[in-house]
Amino acid sequence: MTHEPEAARGARVAERGRRAFSPLEYRDPRPAARLIDLLGAVNRFAFLPGVLKVRLFELPAADRARLAASVNAGTAAFLGPVHPEFLTDWMVDKEISRRVSPLMAHWAAHEIVNASPAARAFWLANNLVANVPGGAGKAYSVDWALRGHGVLLHPEGTATWQGERVSTLLPGLVDMACEAAARAASIGDARPVWLVPIAWRFTFMRDVRRGLSRDLSRLERGLGLPRGDRLAVPERFAALMRNVLARQCARLGLATRLDAGRPYFAAQSAAADELRRDLAERYPEAEADFADLTRAQFQLRRAMRERAAADPEGVQRDRARLAELQRLMGFDAALYDRPHLEQERIAEVLKRARSSVLTHGFRNALHNTVPVAAGPRTVHVRVAEPIAVRPAAAGEDGAPARAALLAQHRASLQAMLDRLGTDLAEHTARFRLPNPLHDGG
Repeated sequence: MTHEPEAARGARVAERGRRAFSPLEYRDPRPAARLIDLLGAVNRFAFLPGVLKVRLFELPAADRARLAASVNAGTAAFLGPVHPEFLTDWMVDKEISRRVSPLMAHWAAHEIVNASPAARAFWLANNLVANVPGGAGKAYSVDWALRGHGVLLHPEGTATWQGERVSTLLPGLVDMACEAAARAASIGDARPVWLVPIAWRFTFMRDVRRGLSRDLSRLERGLGLPRGDRLAVPERFAALMRNVLARQCARLGLATRLDAGRPYFAAQSAAADELRRDLAERYPEAEADFADLTRAQFQLRRAMRERAAADPEGVQRDRARLAELQRLMGFDAALYDRPHLEQERIAEVLKRARSSVLTHGFRNALHNTVPVAAGPRTVHVRVAEPIAVRPAAAGEDGAPARAALLAQHRASLQAMLDRLGTDLAEHTARFRLPNPLHDGG
């Protein structure tokens, strides 16, 4: 008998294991209560304040009471918070669930949950639901919500890096809540089913111009742009944004140019229009509404995947153009073309820019995964009155009712952000800075 060498056998087993693992395979979470409790404490007392610089978690007693009344053993609750930041929002989610329902299920991108076999085991033990296309995540979530633990999903889909505005909501949260209401009614379970809007804003606890200067320096250096060390933060920020736009227009072959004296936001609008036209001509089959990029990007990416084999270089260029269009639309004149900007607004623009255009290398990958803030912060969390979900909203005939629920949820989130903006205006105004990009119009 011929014996296989040990090393060869080990390599063969390892290769079989790699082939068996797929990031697109869905598996139900297997929550481990002790691990969840431990990580909740680590997050609250170490990770949030130490790594992400969220030193104060402000949740008023009335909001805490609304949350506890919405998520308990006698309800089925689907929590839909805002999503202004990457990673930090997940840690805020974790602290919210730690306070009211530690075994709450949380949704996350399948690329994160299924990054590797070890990562999947860890995240499934933390009750993360992988957003795998065609997976059974919705069925698991409905079951879990009906057990009274609650399910949390960010309905904006991705981090917006906008602290003042709620983007278009995707329908998954409402669809699950409607399914839960229908299922409960079918078995005579009279428990209420709730959509729970939750909003928060981050504010700096002090002047963070030094931290903003560090972020500006990293972008300048990483992109090979002129250094602005001798400029004050407002002028340096304006110079950076103009230089980044000029660089992107040149790299992507756009006709738009930032001529001397041309207002920044006019040039940005022209570049965005050029990108929209180009993508619409390349992908007419996508039938995408480019005014609503949250929805359009899914159609465009699907069309790009289908075309990638036949035109790999063209699709690579198209993906870069779509990413740039997303960056430009995030830096919306309606939010940022003002005489003054709060330091929170400047900080979010820099984080969005870095995650969009500075992506190569381990250090940038680490920063974009763990985006450390420019200075110590407070997170101000608010919980709205829950929105009741009726069984009639399920099924094809309930489409108008589901659309109304989604619109109500978004309006509730935006109203909370607006109230927070008013309540915190005096504090944030202390550190706001002049905005040289404002054209005075």
